[in-house]
Amino acid sequence: MAQDTVLYTIIYGLFCICIIFPPVEFISAGFTIPSIFSSLLGDEKFDFIAYHLRRTILTMFIHSCLPFFYFIFLAVVQDDPIFVVHPTNILQMLAHCSFLFVLLSATYFAIRYMHNWESHATIQCLKRYDTNWTRVADSINTEYRNIDNFNISLAGIKKVVMTNSWILNVTNYSLVCAHVADVTLEAVRADEHPISHHEQSGGPAQFVDIEVRSMTNKIEPFIVRIRAESFRDMRDKLNKPISVAREVVLRQSLSDRFVEAFLEQISTNPTYSYPNPENLEACLGCATERASVKLLKNCVHVEVDEDGERRPPCSQCYCRPMWCETCMARIFAAKQDKNHPERWMPGKANCPTCRAVFCVLDVCLLQANN
Repeated sequence: MAQDTVLYTIIYGLFCICIIFPPVEFISAGFTIPSIFSSLLGDEKFDFIAYHLRRTILTMFIHSCLPFFYFIFLAVVQDDPIFVVHPTNILQMLAHCSFLFVLLSATYFAIRYMHNWESHATIQCLKRYDTNWTRVADSINTEYRNIDNFNISLAGIKKVVMTNSWILNVTNYSLVCAHVADVTLEAVRADEHPISHHEQSGGPAQFVDIEVRSMTNKIEPFIVRIRAESFRDMRDKLNKPISVAREVVLRQSLSDRFVEAFLEQISTNPTYSYPNPENLEACLGCATERASVKLLKNCVHVEVDEDGERRPPCSQCYCRPMWCETCMARIFAAKQDKNHPERWMPGKANCPTCRAVFCVLDVCLLQANN
């Protein structure tokens, strides 16, 4: 009997770990608390703050019930009674304690509900920015509905959402809201993994821990963990510098290395004479640099590649210059086969505006027409 109890305890313990820290398989199958109770929680997109208030409260209550569910599980799979009026062994006593713990948890949450959740950690966090916390919540809800938000989700329920003005750190039991203007960012740690399921190829990946610290001590510091490839995107989204600790070495991503090689190659291509290139509008991609390249067919068409596969012929692009060289390099890289980076440079892509086919030899830097 004791051996069976140990076995059942191990099985239930593994189940609890998957509920508290859901693996990718559980998330894909929809076997998480937010997915199961989605009808009760509502839609995160339309009321982000209220959704996470409900989610964190429900999560804490269900997790507090897990010990009680364990003894219910034992009562089902074992012949010996677990719940009795007068307990005589340690399991029966613990079963009674787990039931009392559920009652205490329910009472605690009921009292907080009667006070409109004013003591909830998320509401207290919002009140540090405005005594009328609903104004802050409305602002966050509005920004969260934007389509250009930067989302980071690496494991389980934990994720970070970055809007134009807010960094929102979501965990099992909390939602921390940090205003971008009030924080400093520092990369404090970096680690590499030879195999990562976050990479499509399952290959190596580097992760960076970025500490978010309030300059006015409105919030406790917290860590945002991202892939090294997302470091530049995060910095660009927040439009804020991210300092790097002296001992942290950021590995350059494959995409960044390709961009460097792409820029080096087009610097040797023929230039395109253009009157007053300094008067061109900002790049459509980054909106920070001026448009600086023109697609002009310069290459000699090769029918097949080195593997014997047919290659589409390059065609003339008649669009005016609208992209900077870095954005054009990233557009070109995005169209290539991620599993064969050795084929990126001789590859081809479509003009993002007119869909004309081009290769790296067709990208010309602008030169003032004197």
